[in-house]
Amino acid sequence: MFPKLISKLNVNGQFAVQMPCQKDNVLNVILSDLAREKPFADYLNNFHRDSPMLTIDDYAKIMFDNGLKDLSINMKVYPIYGNDETEFYNFISGSALIPYMERLTTEQQELFTTEFKTRIKKYYKTFPAIYSFKRILLYGRKS
Repeated sequence: MFPKLISKLNVNGQFAVQMPCQKDNVLNVILSDLAREKPFADYLNNFHRDSPMLTIDDYAKIMFDNGLKDLSINMKVYPIYGNDETEFYNFISGSALIPYMERLTTEQQELFTTEFKTRIKKYYKTFPAIYSFKRILLYGRKS
């Protein structure tokens, strides 16, 4: 999609994108692992949503190869502070968790939520804790 978007820019037009690094974010890793294990894999009919994210090197090449200059490519960490596992669960529940929850019955959702929170608590061990929410920031100007 990026080459198409870049091709629509006028000379000196700016390309700016910000997106989460789902593969690197610990809550997404916990979610992915949980969804692939029984009984949840069965409940979800083996549904799994893989992140389509490329590497930073891939994005740099796409931007360069499509005529962008003045490139700025960064990974930024947004610190999310939580007093307990529920706060971190609530953070992810409005985005990455939705396609999974939509496929589960109410009873399955409760089991999934309980296990997810248990794994968050096990990962962080003590609270308050910090969740390092990583995002890639891309910028370039069309020459």
